[in-house]
Amino acid sequence: MDEKRGNGMNVLAADIGNSNIVAGFFDGDRLVTSVRMPTQRKWTAQSMLREMTEAMARKGLDPDHLKGAGSVFSSVVPELDGMLTEALARGTGHVPLRAQASLDAGFSTGRYDVSLLGTDRIVDMAAAMAFYGSPIMVCDLGTATTVSVVDRKRRFVGGMIAAGVQLGLDALAERTAQLPQLEAEGTDVLLGEDTIACMRSGSAAACGIMLDGAVERAAEELHEPDLRLVVTGGLGRLVLPWIRRPVTYDPDLLLKGLLILYRNNAPDGKVKA
Repeated sequence: MDEKRGNGMNVLAADIGNSNIVAGFFDGDRLVTSVRMPTQRKWTAQSMLREMTEAMARKGLDPDHLKGAGSVFSSVVPELDGMLTEALARGTGHVPLRAQASLDAGFSTGRYDVSLLGTDRIVDMAAAMAFYGSPIMVCDLGTATTVSVVDRKRRFVGGMIAAGVQLGLDALAERTAQLPQLEAEGTDVLLGEDTIACMRSGSAAACGIMLDGAVERAAEELHEPDLRLVVTGGLGRLVLPWIRRPVTYDPDLLLKGLLILYRNNAPDGKVKA
């Protein structure tokens, strides 16, 4: 275990995604609890903190445990950053660390334009490197499906971005005259025998098959036969049955990555202004 990961500092980590805000409380390396709430523009710092602490309390965490904890967050919804910053500061009493490309994430970004690299991908890769090693491919299945690859020299070499499983279904319903609106679900059928079965196969099964092929081709292109595959994100479970290659599913990868960023950049608990 990395010594930076071995200290006993409590850390509150949060991520603002396009669809959900996820927050988790760490006691040392242990994720004590995590909660999920919808991403809404109507949030205020006070209402966001209240919802977060009440949700954690329902799962058994005393809100007093947040006092004095370190805090860190990532976001792909910039207009909510200020509110989350204030919410975390009120809850812990400390200024939160904001995930960004300039921080030490444990890998280099190579030739990629980091101004266009989503912090969610940086955080995912930080966790994957710390917990699973390299070379590694990280697939995050949320609103979008993102693929990020780090080679054995700890360099980010590139990836892919595709429409997420649910987003693809939403687009089919919106842009066609006869296809229905469906919620993403898993399937054990490759060749559907009716419209709904075809759509479910074309979303969940097709995504898993795509990822299976992507990791195989990336391994060949990079001459990395031992390229590991890690899947995360709320829709990850739907596609796992269609991935033949050995795969690790880690639903808490993003929160773990925020913990790693905090440990790497504020090891003494102090966040630089």
